Amino acid sequence: MYRKMVRNHITSNKYKALLDLTKSKQIKDNELKIFYKNFDEAFLKIYPNYVTDFNSLMKENHQFILNNKNELNTELRIFALVRIGISSSSKISKILRYSVNTIYNYRAGVKNNSIDREDFELFVKKPE
Repeated sequence: MYRKMVRNHITSNKYKALLDLTKSKQIKDNELKIFYKNFDEAFLKIYPNYVTDFNSLMKENHQFILNNKNELNTELRIFALVRIGISSSSKISKILRYSVNTIYNYRAGVKNNSIDREDFELFVKKPE
């Protein structure tokens, strides 16, 4: 889709419009939404019980209920990355396009609401 749009702008000599598009926050936001959608779908195909298993580690009143069963929220997406072996908050922040502090705060908040805060990430990483 993006390539087709770029090609159309080039063939019609709309270079300034193309340059403006590359600076557009909307394009970046759309690309990020597509990335999240693709990541979520692929991850949930590999780990179809992920949300249920994750919720079993959480206190009852802090379990996650998704609006769309094929779309993770930010917290679940962060720990999905932990699940596949990416545990560095700085690496997670680069992948998800959040600040390191935001990732750290999400992780701390989820751990604080888990049944076993000390071993929470070990259980998240544990193979099925």
